[in-house]
Amino acid sequence: MSDAERGTAEQGSQKLDMSVKVYPAPAQDSKNLLATATVTLGGCFAIRGLRILDSEKGAFVSMPQRRNAQGEYKDICFPTTAEMRKELHSAVLGEYQRTMEQSYSRAEKAMERRESVLETLSQKAAEVKPPTPGKAKAADKGER
Repeated sequence: MSDAERGTAEQGSQKLDMSVKVYPAPAQDSKNLLATATVTLGGCFAIRGLRILDSEKGAFVSMPQRRNAQGEYKDICFPTTAEMRKELHSAVLGEYQRTMEQSYSRAEKAMERRESVLETLSQKAAEVKPPTPGKAKAADKGER
């Protein structure tokens, strides 16, 4: 077995270290764009510009693309095996799911804090006695 064949065989049995960062897209950006992502493979190769899109069949990952002279879009980089494509897509979609759950959790906590602050303010406002109308204080007229 040659060195090249051995390297390929070892790669096939070895799990590739992959880290994913997901950046949720603002709602007004695009009706189908859910988020963008960056993937780092093996700590030494980064892929930026992955898009997480929504379709009738659910969310899917689109690789970075470039438009050619004929106006067609072609992937700039892409997995060459079905196993790698599946692993990449599941890692990106899994991180997207985790990021969105974390975002919703933060929003819920912020709403709870906001409600408790508003509740406390309204309780304090009810406790404060309104000023009684009557004779103005002498200090208000500049007298001492």
